[in-house]
Parts: sequence; C-alpha cells; structure tokens
Amino acid sequence: MKNDMKYDTFGNLDTDYYVEKAYELRRAYYAAAIKKASASVKALFVKLTTNRTVKTSAQPQH
Repeated sequence: MKNDMKYDTFGNLDTDYYVEKAYELRRAYYAAAIKKASASVKALFVKLTTNRTVKTSAQPQH
C-alpha cells in the first residue's frame, strides 16, 4: 500500500503542511461561496429593476 502522507525530517506527520493545506482549502471555499452569493444578489437586483415599471407623469399645466 502506498503511503501518500507527508512527514517532517524527524519522521513525524507534517502537521504544519496539512494545517496550511486546510487554510488554502478554506480560503478557496469562502472565495467561491462569496462569489456565488454576490452573483445571486446582483441577479436579484437585476430582476427587481427589470420588473419595475416606469410611470410617466402628465405634463404639469401652467
């Protein structure tokens, strides 16, 4: 069985490496979630503004 784990110079599991990998994954997840949320908010505002009717007022009489 192939061991794909990363070890430090003392033969211990390299926890610093895996903690940094976890931070990278978390940053990527948050970036994707924020990007998706902002696209949803933008789409909502586009939908709200396209459905809005513009009322024209009559010319004021002098």
